[in-house]
Amino acid sequence: MAPEKKAKKKLIVIGGPTGIGKSFVAYNVALKIRGEIISADSMQFYREINIGTDKVPMEIREKIPHYLIDFLSLRDEFDVYQFVKQTTEKIDAIHKKGGIPIVVGGSGLYLRSLFTGIFYIPEDTKDTLKEIRDNLEKEKTDALYKKLKITDPDTAKNLHPNDKKRIRRALEVYLLTGKPMSLWQKEKISPISEEIETVYYILTRDRKEMYNRIERRVDKMFENGWVEEVMGLKEKGLTEYLQLKAPIGYKEILGYLNGEYDMDEVKDTIKQKTRNLAKRQLTWFRKESGKWIELEGEGENAVDVITETFKGGL
Repeated sequence: MAPEKKAKKKLIVIGGPTGIGKSFVAYNVALKIRGEIISADSMQFYREINIGTDKVPMEIREKIPHYLIDFLSLRDEFDVYQFVKQTTEKIDAIHKKGGIPIVVGGSGLYLRSLFTGIFYIPEDTKDTLKEIRDNLEKEKTDALYKKLKITDPDTAKNLHPNDKKRIRRALEVYLLTGKPMSLWQKEKISPISEEIETVYYILTRDRKEMYNRIERRVDKMFENGWVEEVMGLKEKGLTEYLQLKAPIGYKEILGYLNGEYDMDEVKDTIKQKTRNLAKRQLTWFRKESGKWIELEGEGENAVDVITETFKGGL
């Protein structure tokens, strides 16, 4: 008689655009399957920004363990490489406790890195990298994008011409290794063990309802004291970090405080930019290999689908 196959460990990944209801779904799934949640929302990493990130409330975090929330300061440096390292460590720790890890967020690049792996820059090249980075930082974004189209056209066509951070990163890889990032990416290996069975769910909604939710959420953020939060952060000397790292809304509220907008204008601007972000995120997720679920109501239907699938062995 052939020996029974050892059951694979489980991993659930939930992605989707901003404001769609991912946190609700992840939390309610976790309640039903002994789950623990790892955030892949890069804006929830920072402890100083709360209202404008729609951060998972403490009462929910007290009921279900949440990781990678409030563990960084805006002054800290953090990238996708560190995210993969910390996330895989958390996945392993949750499995050892007998739990089910649920990775959830809207940061598509971070989620993709768990499936496709990443290119690590060797430690002994850090001095060279700093020199390259300093030189690239002096150049304008359009000039960098033109260089990338020449050195790595495959990567360039997948990046927005104004995405200076990722354009610079691709050029760094090329200048450091002499090899385009697009070629390195083809050689990457997923950091998730083959012993783990992973299912990736991508949540979506009716477009009109998604936009309505975004508008209601922005209004609620202002009611909850978003302007006062930004004023406090400005007084703490964090203006530069808010402009560089914080999500949509913080920079605009700084503009409001400086007299660049009136209250109606700043709200309308934030709503429009957030709708545009959600649209871009949907475009990104359409390129990913996941199981799509169109949410109804608060997302109870997705909770049922994911829970039943899990109980059925994924």
